[in-house]
Amino acid sequence: MELSRRQLALLAGTVAATPLLPARPALAAPTLLPPGMTWRLLWSPSASADGMGAWETVEDDRADSHPAGQPHIYPEGNNYRFVMHTVDRDTSTDRQRQEVTGNRTSSSSYLQWKAGELWRVTYSMFIPSTLKATTSFTHIFQTKMPGTGSLPITVTSLRQVNGAQTIEHKIHQVDILVARTDLVPLHDKWIDIDYEIRIGDGSSGAVRWVVRSGGTTIVDATKTGVDTFLGDRVRPKWGIYRSLGDTSGSLQNCHLLLTNLKAYQAVPGGGGTTRYEAENARISQGVVESNHAGFSGTGFVNGDNVAGSYTEWTVNGVVGAATLRVRYANGTTTSRPATIAVNGSTVTRDFPGTGAWSTWATASLPVTLNAGSNVIRITATTANGNPNLDYIEVTQ
Repeated sequence: MELSRRQLALLAGTVAATPLLPARPALAAPTLLPPGMTWRLLWSPSASADGMGAWETVEDDRADSHPAGQPHIYPEGNNYRFVMHTVDRDTSTDRQRQEVTGNRTSSSSYLQWKAGELWRVTYSMFIPSTLKATTSFTHIFQTKMPGTGSLPITVTSLRQVNGAQTIEHKIHQVDILVARTDLVPLHDKWIDIDYEIRIGDGSSGAVRWVVRSGGTTIVDATKTGVDTFLGDRVRPKWGIYRSLGDTSGSLQNCHLLLTNLKAYQAVPGGGGTTRYEAENARISQGVVESNHAGFSGTGFVNGDNVAGSYTEWTVNGVVGAATLRVRYANGTTTSRPATIAVNGSTVTRDFPGTGAWSTWATASLPVTLNAGSNVIRITATTANGNPNLDYIEVTQ
């Protein structure tokens, strides 16, 4: 009988010892990125500016086991600090957990990694010598399907192998080792991680794990033909998640530092064109309607006939120039001017009559975007209000 992935995860033990990988000079390494695709930067939080708002969720002493030690996760200058005390306990009292999940881009949205997509995260990490490899699990990075009780998909762990401290990356569910290297030389210094994951079911997934220290590539390993999807979506997790079942005496008060975190999605060419429907935007003094033909999506925004009414989108982008296209209809003979603000920088644009409310036109203008989230707002400047707004498109 063929075992399910969940059964395999329960049955799998520690793989046989694998020779540690020697350091090698940094080279132009392979990537999972296919020809014709490029990386679009969608998330680049600043600990000092964004604080804990960078994360989709925060699991800080969720069992409230150690109030005197709270918070265990917090911004410290430009770094995120994860603190673990030996007295900390998770809701399952045989383990400890101080973790964050996901990539939040605004107060109301976060990145969602879906099946068939290729994602990349890069970050710098400081592992002090007090955070040791253990004989049981000590995970410091995971990818998981959201939901209570879901198993990890991939894990970066600190594991003792034949008495040696190592750092390794695995496809967790079937216990496939991607790579492993000696942890001790990486203690008490900043190291750089570059991680790619193609999200695929069955044998259509792949991962690439790169570890660099002081400009030297320590690990650059790729594993293809693996399962990296359970269901719904995938999201990353960072922090310290470890078992109390260690038999080596390695558990002690410790911490982990992260900084310079970034998340990228593979997109066609130089970034391509992304459409943002008006009915999904933030609307001030207006309603979503569908009574005039020719619109895209499920409707359009009919703003109130008042100066100051607006429609606002949050869009993802990379640093640099972009083209913004606004699809609109103005069934009157009077132009309806509006200010178009991109991250606070504004221009005034006329939206002349289109002949009928079911006749749609497109206005284009150059804009400059930041990395990650960008706020675009179209605000009416006269008592006639905005034209009807169908969508905006952003091309980079």
